[in-house]
Amino acid sequence: MQKDFWRDLFRPENKKTGNNILLALLIGVLLLVLGKTFFPTDEKAAEVGQKEEIAQVHGSNDREMEVRMSEILSKIQGAGEVEVMLTFSASTESVVAHEEKTEETRSQEGGKTSENTRKETTVVMTEDGKGNTSPLVLTENSPQVEGVVIVAQGGDNAVVCKALNNAAQALLDVPAHKIAILKMK
Repeated sequence: MQKDFWRDLFRPENKKTGNNILLALLIGVLLLVLGKTFFPTDEKAAEVGQKEEIAQVHGSNDREMEVRMSEILSKIQGAGEVEVMLTFSASTESVVAHEEKTEETRSQEGGKTSENTRKETTVVMTEDGKGNTSPLVLTENSPQVEGVVIVAQGGDNAVVCKALNNAAQALLDVPAHKIAILKMK
């Protein structure tokens, strides 16, 4: 009976029904493929979570740096309450390990010698206990401070401004022209 059903399904007079079933199967396969793309598995979700966590850590480090600097600068005589804002040139940059393989070949034909050199560079990967692989990070370069804004209650006093400017230069290794000191309202 099943053979008859399938045979009858693909007869010329039932062509529309057969095409609809094939179309439904194709749509199902397409949804499965797209489902894995748009709805990541636990591994991909964990990987995305780790990247977001790293970004939050670096963001909190930046904010923490501003708070610590505000606390230190507010202790300067005459500065009063101080708020600090830092701007950075770029985000944290990671330098990964590379493995370089060099292959040299020499061939001699007739009286001529030819030499060929081929270099192949690959990224060194590490695997954690869960089987996830990631590149081996050699160093992480922190972003460079691009500019500093200091708002202080004593920002209208030239002596206090000079002291705040010197402290910011010493702490952040930023030139004086990239430091703005303003009076707090």
